[in-house]
Amino acid sequence: MLTLPHQLSKQPTPQPSSSSVGPCCPQKVSHVQAIAYHPKSVRKTQFTILLVLLSAIAIPSGAAHEPKEYTILLTEQGMTPSSVPDDALVETDYLFFIDVDEREGVSHRIQFDVDGDGIFDGTDDISTAWLTGSCELDENGSKVESDCMVAEAVLLGPQNGILPGNVSMRHQTQNNSNISSHYLTVVLGDDVHVQIQPEVNQPAQIQEISENEQNDLLVVVLFCSLMGIMALLPSLVPTKE
Repeated sequence: MLTLPHQLSKQPTPQPSSSSVGPCCPQKVSHVQAIAYHPKSVRKTQFTILLVLLSAIAIPSGAAHEPKEYTILLTEQGMTPSSVPDDALVETDYLFFIDVDEREGVSHRIQFDVDGDGIFDGTDDISTAWLTGSCELDENGSKVESDCMVAEAVLLGPQNGILPGNVSMRHQTQNNSNISSHYLTVVLGDDVHVQIQPEVNQPAQIQEISENEQNDLLVVVLFCSLMGIMALLPSLVPTKE
């Protein structure tokens, strides 16, 4: 989780005393005060840029899984393909069933044993509708029977109670009043997001040199600041006339 830097509190700009005569002696301004003297718009812009940079560094980029559909045809000979490779499906994918059996009075459906109890028509189990090879249309192109379906997609995910692991299915074929069943098990994998971590190949010796250079720069800055204070000090001390 990204932690935002604490915003520095504003401090009032020092004002010269009304009773003082002549130019006011310069006052030593701390680093915090120097930052506080910036206009609001400048400090706000700096804070926004800092926030964007920190967000880009702190948030790791990831490659999320894109849901896909695995199509299975329901034919007179059964399902095509008759099996699904173990690494083909992961959580949030879909199984897309299409009935291409053109026999009259024949329909197909797929049942899922969600709770794994061996019963495919339990209260926790799910099923497709009875699918047919075609649906009769009227002169307007609308289905005569509104519940007639040729294809249906089933989401393989927790929304339907389906979790990663072995998922048992039953393919039922209804021919008039006769129903035959065939069974199939598919393997559902976890939806793993691959995190892309930046590679840092900087040798330890280079890192040590970089730290030493930073320390040397800090010493130089402090030395220059001290010399500047010493140069200005005589002008700040009042002289006797």
